[in-house]
Amino acid sequence: MQRTDAEFAARTVPINARPIQAMISISRKYSASCSIANGISENLSFPVTPANLGDHVSRWYEDNYGSKTHVDPSPGRFPLLIEGAAYACRIPLVFGSTLVVTSKGMKPNKAILNTLDHVVDLPVAVRSRMSGSVENEIQAVFETCIEVAQDVRAFKTPIMFSARTDILVSCDLVCGFNVNPSLSAWHALQFAEKVLKQYISAHKEPPRVHDIPRLIEVAQSLGYKMDPSLDVSIFSFGPSVRYEPDAINLERAVRINHEAWRVGYNVLKQAES
Repeated sequence: MQRTDAEFAARTVPINARPIQAMISISRKYSASCSIANGISENLSFPVTPANLGDHVSRWYEDNYGSKTHVDPSPGRFPLLIEGAAYACRIPLVFGSTLVVTSKGMKPNKAILNTLDHVVDLPVAVRSRMSGSVENEIQAVFETCIEVAQDVRAFKTPIMFSARTDILVSCDLVCGFNVNPSLSAWHALQFAEKVLKQYISAHKEPPRVHDIPRLIEVAQSLGYKMDPSLDVSIFSFGPSVRYEPDAINLERAVRINHEAWRVGYNVLKQAES
């Protein structure tokens, strides 16, 4: 296992992709057919056989890498400010159409997507006293973000891969342990910037600026129709904000993140994938 994993590391194979590749590699090395899908119960008995190879490989990676082997299937996440605290809301993978609701009292239902079931570590007490107006706000943000997350996945360009990373990092920087609202705001701006540059790049080389209003002007000259309800002024800060942790507070950083998602919605619905 160590030799096999060292080979993967040398080839920079992602850690979460290694367990299955290790099963394939080892089974080929010993000319043994094995299943890459583990059984219901783990079998770590010896000797290692084709029947329990998958269990042994999975356990080795779990012991040596822990949660680094886990795959997050969520296409995105965004922050929610609830009673002064920021919580990450994971966007689930959705295939086909589904009914999206936001209800603090609804029990889990496979046929209905309740946004509150996807808010990470939301305390029961906080959920139970949530007002209807807060539920409505969460519903609106969630519906925007789930649409944008699907749209982003449709673009296979480097700039959009980078944009997705930016909006994820923006969320983590206000919901994680190392909170930095200013840096979160910068990554949200970067997301909006890269989405606009994706639109512009279908027509010409985008300008090398971090100026959202300027990029919108260029995009408009190429046919983009901006939603007048977008608050572009919220992005009125420069790169230096990255080095000023207290320049932007938590509430404003969350609003900037949400506005970046709204820019993404408005732009990507008009962009060519």
